Amino acid sequence: MRIERTVKTFLREADHWVGRLVSPRRVLVEARTPVYLAVLGPLLNAFAHDPRVCVFVTGGDSPAVRETLEASGPRSARWMERHEAEWSRFDLLVNADPWDTAALTRCRHRINFFHGVAGKYDLDCPAGLPAGFDTYSRVAFANRDRLRRYLDARIVTGGQALLVGYPKLDALVNGAFDAADVRRSLGLEANRPTALFGPTWSAASALHLAGEAIVESLIDEGFNVIAKLHDRSLQTSARFTAGIDWRERLAHLTATGRFALATGADASPYLAAADLMVTDHSSIGFEYLTLDRPLIVYDAPDLARVARINPEKIALLRSTATVVL
Repeated sequence: MRIERTVKTFLREADHWVGRLVSPRRVLVEARTPVYLAVLGPLLNAFAHDPRVCVFVTGGDSPAVRETLEASGPRSARWMERHEAEWSRFDLLVNADPWDTAALTRCRHRINFFHGVAGKYDLDCPAGLPAGFDTYSRVAFANRDRLRRYLDARIVTGGQALLVGYPKLDALVNGAFDAADVRRSLGLEANRPTALFGPTWSAASALHLAGEAIVESLIDEGFNVIAKLHDRSLQTSARFTAGIDWRERLAHLTATGRFALATGADASPYLAAADLMVTDHSSIGFEYLTLDRPLIVYDAPDLARVARINPEKIALLRSTATVVL
């Protein structure tokens, strides 16, 4: 058994050594839905300007990932289907979700970034879940709280864990987006007060409980309304949306001239354009706090159970907001 492992290790090292002699470093960026491209966008942009790196992108179960990449991603990033990636050689895999990751036979290192900070689906401390964090060379944490939880639970080791912050937010915090320009790009009045509706995905979310009523109430109060739905809420299926086509359901609101359904993968421009935000419990609610503007949390009573949300994160978000029951 030891000899077999030694031989496999030697062949793997030789494979990567030879590969580096004949080609640049090869990086595979894995994105299950478009928002992962936004989370990993700063890395993609950095790689795009480095001639030593050849970048490939693969997706999950959402066809919108490839469409998003081809529409706005770095031209140097090439699309690769998952089945093609399995036997291709990579120096590094980068993803923003440990679940259902690509099966790679010839990958030297893996790095995981987190795509959210809201504490849903047990990700604040997934002890006992088959997340596979032991397969990653590094796990990049957005905050000290989650890093500490993972270390204490021995989900990762001290050698794996890195505190990197949340690079996706850099552009928002640094004022890269002009609010009036974003509103105009969505066909909204540039100078009208604007609200952002950003619910999470779930049949128990505010979107399903009162989405249209929330938007209509904000419009009646004189706001422009931008709806930034979760990627999964734009995939019409029994699992993600209880079969509801939310694009179609909300389409009639565009006739008011004060409503826009945001379709960009990165929520940052829409956050910058909003004077007020309404959410239930979503990572972009936490992202909006960096702007120090009014936040409203719509109470969705069964969401905590369905989305397995850390109660501490529920209390934290609500402590900064006005809660509407």
